[in-house]
Amino acid sequence: MSDQKEGIKDIKFTGLEVETQGKLMIIRFTVPKRRNAITTTMYKGLSHYLKSAASDSGITIVALTGTGAFYSSGNDFGQLFSQSVSDDSSEDMASRGMNLVRDFIDTLIDFPKPLIAVLNGPAVGVAVTTLALMDAVYAVENVWLHCPFTNLGLCPEGCSSVTFPSIMGQARATEMLYFNKKVTANEACQLGLITEVYPEATFHSQVWPKLRAMSELPSQSLIYAKQLCRTPHREILHQANHQECECLNKLATTEDTMMAIAKHFSRKSKL
Repeated sequence: MSDQKEGIKDIKFTGLEVETQGKLMIIRFTVPKRRNAITTTMYKGLSHYLKSAASDSGITIVALTGTGAFYSSGNDFGQLFSQSVSDDSSEDMASRGMNLVRDFIDTLIDFPKPLIAVLNGPAVGVAVTTLALMDAVYAVENVWLHCPFTNLGLCPEGCSSVTFPSIMGQARATEMLYFNKKVTANEACQLGLITEVYPEATFHSQVWPKLRAMSELPSQSLIYAKQLCRTPHREILHQANHQECECLNKLATTEDTMMAIAKHFSRKSKL
């Protein structure tokens, strides 16, 4: 293992683990008790690990996956509510959080190597929208995807305002992004958001050998292939990301949104 690969692992971020299998890097969400909800620390870590992998000649492909029953339940709103003692205003906190999300999405857009999502379980919110920025998405058959943005008084994120209509058409995107429709893995595969669905019994035994084999493909060929496919759309994606984050920043501290989120967590606490 190269010193650079060791260097990537030397910096730890709570909620994430990194391992390398040959030329394949695997980034895992490791907070299963919170359904792998993404915290501000995890956003920092994801951006750091991806930028490190981009410059590491020993890494060909990066895969994101979860531990436990969920891939990721999206943003950890509970973390935000727990920060009740702070010198910053709620507006400042929301703005700082949005900056981390925006930087992470920008990093996904610019990542030069193949990036694969391995869905070991359901995904919610930003964990769903960012699937459209991946180069492939492999899922176990019991996966479901949900973007409850308007339920929470929020709006689309992760460039989904552009990518979802492009991938699945405006009508299907509207159902998911405006009206909170939950879709199964097979439905998402038919929509073009998931590449392939695997039986639960053979999911890991099929997916990981496949990714290790893919990581042995000539690295420069993969980089040029992605560059040719991504470059025509990169500026549009960056614009969408920044516009979405601006809207989210405006919504984050409105009364409607705060009430919707509080109602959501109140309902969850009673389950």
